[in-house]
Amino acid sequence: MYSTANILVVDDDKSIRDIVCLMLSTMGCVAIPAQDATEALDRMKNIYSFNLVLTDINMPQMDGWELAFHIKELYPDMPILALTGEAPETILPKLSGSGIDDALFKPFNLAYLRDAMSRLLQPEGMKYAS
Repeated sequence: MYSTANILVVDDDKSIRDIVCLMLSTMGCVAIPAQDATEALDRMKNIYSFNLVLTDINMPQMDGWELAFHIKELYPDMPILALTGEAPETILPKLSGSGIDDALFKPFNLAYLRDAMSRLLQPEGMKYAS
């Protein structure tokens, strides 16, 4: 299901970004890192086509909520998964209408990541690739 899926990983914390990219690569995905929302939007507009965006919520300059808004303006059907250290009771009520489709709460493991991805990626896999 995930083989050759292109996943954009957006997190201002390099160690989290690297770990998530490594987890995705073990699942057969192509993980493309971005250190902030500006770099993520640039990659989406100019370089790559993606099947899924994983983004941190709390980032400087532009947070994950605003990033999701901009992504959905460009690509309304792009699935977005938030990666956050905030409590579920803080984040879950904000998801509806935010542009973020689901959330994964830190710390998480490979099984949680795989489950979240299976909820967001269509069975045909490459639905969002251009």
